[in-house]
Amino acid sequence: MFISYAWVERTQALTWWQLIGHSLRGSLWLPFSGLLSFSFWRYSWQPPSLLLDYLINHRWQILPLLLLGYLGLVALTLQGAVVGRLKVIGGWLLLLVLLAVILLLLQWGCDQLGDPIKRNSARLFWLLWLNGKYLLWLGLLSHLRQQSLIVDYRWASVGLLVLVIFAWPLSGAFIAKGATHPQIIAHRGVDGGGVPNTLSALKLTTPAQPSLVEIDLRLTQDQQFVVSHDADTHHLARQNQIIAQTTLAQLQQLTLTENGRQGHYASFSDYLQTAKQAQQPLLIELKAGAHFRTLTTKFVQQYRAKLPATTQFHSTNLATVNSLRQQGLAPVGYILPFTLTGLPATAANFYSVDWRTLNPLIVVQAQQKGKPLYIWTVDHNWVLQAVRHLKVDAVITDQTSKVQRQMQQAPGYVGNLILLLLNF
Repeated sequence: MFISYAWVERTQALTWWQLIGHSLRGSLWLPFSGLLSFSFWRYSWQPPSLLLDYLINHRWQILPLLLLGYLGLVALTLQGAVVGRLKVIGGWLLLLVLLAVILLLLQWGCDQLGDPIKRNSARLFWLLWLNGKYLLWLGLLSHLRQQSLIVDYRWASVGLLVLVIFAWPLSGAFIAKGATHPQIIAHRGVDGGGVPNTLSALKLTTPAQPSLVEIDLRLTQDQQFVVSHDADTHHLARQNQIIAQTTLAQLQQLTLTENGRQGHYASFSDYLQTAKQAQQPLLIELKAGAHFRTLTTKFVQQYRAKLPATTQFHSTNLATVNSLRQQGLAPVGYILPFTLTGLPATAANFYSVDWRTLNPLIVVQAQQKGKPLYIWTVDHNWVLQAVRHLKVDAVITDQTSKVQRQMQQAPGYVGNLILLLLNF
């Protein structure tokens, strides 16, 4: 990056300190540069697990502040005519989007031609994306410095060819040759409809026989476990009641509405019994928060002897993960709502990762740690294509039956290319 910015500043009589200052300012645009080494560094850095856990569980408070701070620093770099510079940035964004759309359309066409053309085209288009994005980044830096980016297309073409040749083996590692059949997990117990986390939805889902049914548990005012994702009743019941401040009996009197269907809050005892009768294994997320020790202790006391051996757990709270593991429950997964760095070292048995920040480096890290990777929430065919080629272990979906049908189809590489364009 420093060399690139120095090249942009080559016509200016700058001291070393000025060049360093300009380079640091230019580093604000580094995430958009297309420099593969930056992505390797970012995903190879393994953050302290407690620091990452704090960020994850306070992300809605911390991330907006970080975004405001970043935008503030960017504003400081836009010296002079701000409106004109914003137009330059807008034009740069438009060119990025245009480049991505063109490559994706070309890949869609190549997918129709079958193997090995569609895989090799995906590898080539990803490398073209990296190089094209890098040139656009240099052009942006030049325009922000009110300079012209002069490119000798003869030398640029030769350079591009050399880079593609040397990077070609790497692209093969990022875009797999074969596709797998990951396990299918029904997200919140639904299969294309129904009220999430209700018995009525479970009864509609179990005929599809997903590998697991994922549910969320909360503790009520009278210390009973209710199956619910939200901390209040506003979304499903249109009421303003806090679940932790409401008894189980009061919650069960409410009518829940979602996707044109109705249901009721279920106690975990009833839900577990229904799942047992259908021989349906469960993946349980305990919504613990600051009271994780009390919640996990009560859960273990009430249900350890009643849980089938096939039961699994996961949580966004690392303390909850550790508490469940210490009390002898396993396997327990750690939920990561985003993966902007490497996977943290934890006592978890597996990772649950949002597909929107998934990339091949994360998959490789999970494999090196010997821990399965569950991906949520996979509801679209192109996302399923991507995760099948990335060889993840399980997909969590709201569309169990549809995903089962799509799993029988030969996947293309448009999904892989979209994820690479988003995350590299």
